[in-house]
Amino acid sequence: MTPKVSVIVCTYNQEDTIGAALDSILAQQTDFDFEVVVADDCSADRTPAICREYAERYPGKVRAILNDENKGIADNYYDTLYECRGKYIADLAGDDLWTDPNKLARQAALMDSDPSIVLCHGAWQYLHPDGSMSFSEDHAVPDQDYVVDGAKMLPYLLQHRKDEVFIHLCTSMYRRDTAIALTQKYSDFFYGRNLPCEDFQLEVLMAASGRIAYDCTPVLAYRTGHDSLSSMENPAKAAIFASKVAVMTKKLAEELTFDPSLLKDFYTRQMLFAISKAFISGRIDAARQAMADSAFVSPQLPRRARFAFAAMKFKPLWAVCRVAYKLFQR
Repeated sequence: MTPKVSVIVCTYNQEDTIGAALDSILAQQTDFDFEVVVADDCSADRTPAICREYAERYPGKVRAILNDENKGIADNYYDTLYECRGKYIADLAGDDLWTDPNKLARQAALMDSDPSIVLCHGAWQYLHPDGSMSFSEDHAVPDQDYVVDGAKMLPYLLQHRKDEVFIHLCTSMYRRDTAIALTQKYSDFFYGRNLPCEDFQLEVLMAASGRIAYDCTPVLAYRTGHDSLSSMENPAKAAIFASKVAVMTKKLAEELTFDPSLLKDFYTRQMLFAISKAFISGRIDAARQAMADSAFVSPQLPRRARFAFAAMKFKPLWAVCRVAYKLFQR
């Protein structure tokens, strides 16, 4: 029987968490069929074996895609999307957990009730290493349900105004047909190893395509205290991720003919962050990425950013400045 919902789980080197993530999906209570499509991106640990075990234990419910080579976060995600058979798509990272067993049932009912809704998202909490959970102080957590025209959300999404609206894809459900159409119309935003993420572009283009709903019931436990592509703990990774997100934002804004003057403050903040992280890291690849992306998104940066660029061009000066910075931070 064709499932109503497909759940995408993309995973990479998550042997300690992937089992719990899959268990939280399999605990969903629905009166319709759903499938779990777990795609391992050529992990070097036991993650592929665990995915295979779940597929064997739950035939017809769990399908495992085990990549022979690493595709990268975006290609792995959207290749998996095309493998999904459901009318609706939900998403869970291999290191997170769903906390509400009625998530799929409630969101599918909402999507059924209004064909103009292209995406529904929900509330979430941080899951800390000690097992405690807390709401974010930096991200909007509305206390009531709503349905809005996605075009009204675009300024906040493109400005990355997380205090106004934040869509966490792992809380979401969206229409497969709409997503497929977007990947075909805007393929450059969805495929390529140079893309920093798989979620932001989908959320923005979905918002430009229809109505967005919010379910205020917390549905996700988002793990903290571990390394990831977007982790701020590693300064080199943080620099590269931040600068690439700025580039993607500018390209999306241009595609949607969004007023560029409304994004100047975001570009300045984002590139200052990327440059500072690259400076601290001492990594030449991070510095070069930040320099190139800065020239693309915001050529007129503040003086301190220009000084950092100048220092990074001369390794001895860069090394001295980094030592001075570390001493100043003590």
